[in-house]
Amino acid sequence: MRALQKISFLVLFIVTSSFVSLHKYYVSVTDINYIQDQKSVQITARIFIDDFERMLLERYDLKVVLGEEKNSELVNYYIQKYFSKKLIVELNGQVAEAVFLGNEKEDDQLYFYFEIENVIDIKKIKITNKLLLDVFDNQQNITHLNVNGTKKSFLFMSDNTSDLLNF
Repeated sequence: MRALQKISFLVLFIVTSSFVSLHKYYVSVTDINYIQDQKSVQITARIFIDDFERMLLERYDLKVVLGEEKNSELVNYYIQKYFSKKLIVELNGQVAEAVFLGNEKEDDQLYFYFEIENVIDIKKIKITNKLLLDVFDNQQNITHLNVNGTKKSFLFMSDNTSDLLNF
């Protein structure tokens, strides 16, 4: 009986210690769509709530719980500020201002909505996506682009943060 207890303990130890070494993945997904008849570039970024809250705490010393209620003006200010520095869209050689429209919670993620207005035509677009790369070394940012019927996906990481497309 004592040998069986030792074996059970050993198996339990191996199983539980293997979970300790599991690696957490840090990923965001951003969709950028040009809606020609609305003359608008619409951007949706999906980020895990706890990752974004950690960034707000580390970068701006702002401790908040996101997704439970409407953001305060201060939180919205920092969201706009952060995204304007980390997710940059250049249209036809000019940096375009993406206006923060709001966010909503779905499960353990936040969906952030932005819009670039008065976009007549896109001849070239450059995307720079550095979201959360300043917080997590192994952050990966998947970015889907849909412009004039051309669909392209990018994987941005610390060693590759931007790409350019000509139409």
